[in-house]
Order: sequence, then structure tokens, then C-alpha cells
Amino acid sequence: MLINQNNKIRIKLKTYDYKLLEVCCSKIIDTANRTETKIIGPISMPKKRRIYCVLRSPHVDKDSREHFELKTYSKIIDLNS
Repeated sequence: MLINQNNKIRIKLKTYDYKLLEVCCSKIIDTANRTETKIIGPISMPKKRRIYCVLRSPHVDKDSREHFELKTYSKIIDLNS
């Protein structure tokens, strides 16, 4: 009796720096190509934005606020053997 083993690996990458994400994806794909595995991806996921509102002055001026934004980039790579 033959048993078909289908091993799957899903790699989820998250970072604040988009360039670093591209470098990591290319290194993973190069390594997977050397071992002759089937690659699906990299699939870009929607970026997530977190916005923080901070008072500029700690005293009276509550109307004066400053906004900071933190973007999270993510990609998914599926590897099948």
C-alpha cells in the first residue's frame, strides 16, 4: 500500500520595514529552489496601520495633538514537498 506524504510548510513574515521583508522572501525562495521544493508565493497581505494620538503639550493645549503611524507589512510563503 502506497501512502502519499504531502508535507506543507507555511511561513508568515511580519515586519515594519518593507525592504527587509523583500530580502527575507528572496533568501527563503533561493533556498527552496536549491532543494527543489514547490513554492507558492510570496503572497502579499494587506498592510496594517496603527495610529497613535499623543498630546503635544502636557499642560493646557489639549487641542494640539500629534499623530504617529506604525505600518506592519506581512507576506505568506507556502512550501510543498
